[in-house]
Amino acid sequence: MWSALRIVQQQGAAPSKLSRATRLVVRPFSADASAAGAPGASAAGSGQAPPSGPPTVVVFGGRGFVGSAVCQEALKQGLEVVSVTPSGTPPLTRAPWVDRVEWVRANALEPRTYQHLLPGAVAAISCVGGFGSTQQMLQVNGAANAAAIAAARAAGVPRFAYVSAHMPPVPGFEQLMEGYVKGKRQAEEELARQYPDGGVALRPWIIYGDRAVSSTIQLPLGLLFGPVEQLLKRVPNARQLADTPLAGALFLPPVSVRAVARAAVAAATDDSVPPGVMNVWDIEKYGDA
Repeated sequence: MWSALRIVQQQGAAPSKLSRATRLVVRPFSADASAAGAPGASAAGSGQAPPSGPPTVVVFGGRGFVGSAVCQEALKQGLEVVSVTPSGTPPLTRAPWVDRVEWVRANALEPRTYQHLLPGAVAAISCVGGFGSTQQMLQVNGAANAAAIAAARAAGVPRFAYVSAHMPPVPGFEQLMEGYVKGKRQAEEELARQYPDGGVALRPWIIYGDRAVSSTIQLPLGLLFGPVEQLLKRVPNARQLADTPLAGALFLPPVSVRAVARAAVAAATDDSVPPGVMNVWDIEKYGDA
């Protein structure tokens, strides 16, 4: 796992993962690592010892449904976690793990707002995605992820996992969801270009789990989709049937958010996970661990 990875400390890199006595830190969009006293300013020239401690993973979109699960899983694996989101605030849950994450406000489309967090990280994971107009989906699913991937590569982050999506063989789907599909493809293409040996694109279909809608209310999506997943495991040739037009989507197994999180952290930190695409059936296996 991550213990096999070498932590790359670059001169001028930020010892951000050590300055976390107060976790709920909101850093502004205008953060500039080159400014005096900024989080990215290095003590390399001051004679201070380089930072040490648990390896750090940077999670883009760690406040969302999938991102929250990824942060929790990374903490379970003994990693320090920095979450980059537009608000810089934690998710709605009041669970104790929230206080162990550093929540940073930054814009994924503007690497200057988060690039000081990347040097020294053992991996980065992006859970950024969303719906809206065609242009909005191109920006959120495509441009934002492509920018984060390129910035991580430039900072020397050795591995990158991106939570993409499986596109069902439904006629008209790509036309209806043009921005979503093209955005995801743009991000995957950038990942393959920047990380040919250490990039993994995860392609889940429906993701289920307890989804928080407030600090006290959660939607138990697993009550519906959990049994569906178990049922499809018993269907002979379900994987082959999933490739058929129209009805194919009915044979795509839903996967738990826990399985996606485990798969994403493994893809980002385990050298034995091969680069490329991790399909929905390979993700599903992580739910059995």
